[in-house]
Amino acid sequence: MIDVRVLKKLCPTYSFLHLDTIDSTNEYLKSRLDLFEKTIVIAEGQTQGKGRNGRSFYSPKGCGIYMSLLIKPQNDPNTIFDLTGIAALSALKAIQTVYGITPSIKWLNDLMVQDQKIAGILCESLFFGNQMKAMILGIGINVHSFKKPLDIASIAASIEDFVSIKKPRSILIAKFLHSFDDYLAAPDKALEDYRKHLAYVNQKVYIHQQGQTLSGIVRGIDDHFHLLIENSQGQSESLVSAEISIRP
Repeated sequence: MIDVRVLKKLCPTYSFLHLDTIDSTNEYLKSRLDLFEKTIVIAEGQTQGKGRNGRSFYSPKGCGIYMSLLIKPQNDPNTIFDLTGIAALSALKAIQTVYGITPSIKWLNDLMVQDQKIAGILCESLFFGNQMKAMILGIGINVHSFKKPLDIASIAASIEDFVSIKKPRSILIAKFLHSFDDYLAAPDKALEDYRKHLAYVNQKVYIHQQGQTLSGIVRGIDDHFHLLIENSQGQSESLVSAEISIRP
């Protein structure tokens, strides 16, 4: 069980709601936009955990961190990329600090160890007319080892599949929030560190976008975490919305 008392002590600027098993922490917050900014909903398990592009995030009870943070930002279209990138980097730093292993970041929002996904970030924007009303930042981290369904057995892993130590999930959450606050206050540092940990730099990848699959070479990110690709014609492109993979 995640110890919320520890979180309240270590992260006093955040508010926490701790639930048992729900459908999705992101969906819960969508129905509770009356809550204060920097409210975090944490669930012990999710029955319909959300991933990118309508995919699910398998969330067995007591095995991971499944939480969503309510943010009410300025109406800036780049905010979703900045926050998603900073959250992915903050999760990496928390894992590095607590467990001593350093994942890589598969653009934009997945953390990988030995080409297996251990964490993902999903940032959703909610609008009232043309005005951004809120953003919900979902964080899913596989912490304790668990039996994986066949459809994800070869592509997903947990932190503790790679280390022999065990740590309370509350400590990992606190480290994440401390890193998140630090990087929000130092965006240039966030970009610098994200670039250091970006996966597949100078490697060929496959780009899945709008029903098409193209190839290109990863060259880095721009100042809003958009992916910089050298396409097959040798031209530079900035990707805002796409999936990348090292397999066709």
